[in-house]
Amino acid sequence: MAKWGEGDSRWIVDERRDGTNINGWHWEERNMMKWSRERIESLLVGVDLDVPVSEGRATVTELSKFEGDSSVSTRKGGKKFGCFDLSFTAKWRGVVGVAADSTEDEDEVKGEIVVKEFCSTNDEDEYDFAVSAKDGKSESKALLKSRVEKSVEAILLPKLRQFCEELKEM
Repeated sequence: MAKWGEGDSRWIVDERRDGTNINGWHWEERNMMKWSRERIESLLVGVDLDVPVSEGRATVTELSKFEGDSSVSTRKGGKKFGCFDLSFTAKWRGVVGVAADSTEDEDEVKGEIVVKEFCSTNDEDEYDFAVSAKDGKSESKALLKSRVEKSVEAILLPKLRQFCEELKEM
């Protein structure tokens, strides 16, 4: 039997300079954090948060914070697993329209949607969305915050589901 470190040619799973995992032996893992951030950002930025037009409008403007781990693991035979445990903050901006006969301008409100545990082992009903609002009149902040809270799950879940499917295919 070949012994470790003797350089026996029968030992096919050897440390290789090119990093090749011969025949997909055992397990291979690729870091997907850069791709994950870029993909979630492209899926969310610009998304309309479904505020009724008569009350105003709100959209996601940027992904400001992104932390955690994301990888694709390949096991014997090429079976792939997308694994992630992420938390991120998406900033949103909205305006509350004022009646047409008024001389006042639209009131701009800014806020954040914090997704605390977006994890491959959680079910969708376990995702936690926290919405906050700032920068604007208190009535406008309260109105937009309540509208965004009502719609955020319905708007974001399909986007996050799409991310999960795409990560599995990487």
